[in-house]
Amino acid sequence: MDFIMLIGRILLASTFVANGIAHLTNPGPTGFAQYKKVPAAALMTKLSGVLMLAGSAGFVLGIAGDLAALLTAVLLLIMTVKMHDFWTIEDAQARQADMTGFLKNLSMIGGLLILTWVMSQDGAAYTITDGVL
Repeated sequence: MDFIMLIGRILLASTFVANGIAHLTNPGPTGFAQYKKVPAAALMTKLSGVLMLAGSAGFVLGIAGDLAALLTAVLLLIMTVKMHDFWTIEDAQARQADMTGFLKNLSMIGGLLILTWVMSQDGAAYTITDGVL
């Protein structure tokens, strides 16, 4: 079962790795952040990219995995509320598309919170690094 847990963590991390890299290398996320009126959009985009990569590495490798999963959930919650504010969109089609992103992110937050709890349990042996830190 440890193998299944590892595969699940890798799959959960895949979105954060892909988006973290995009936030560091692609100008698109910065433009969207500017559109959503994020203060210091370029800096916040790069910072969120670094945090997504660090968090996913932490919970995949088991380096303070419970804390990494929890902090990634908090980061995603902040980003979700700011970037997917569907309740402010008047166009029905655009509102529906943004709500889909909002709900997708909520489901990932739920997965991260479950992972936080599982990795915090005594004797949890779901790590590659044997629970370093």
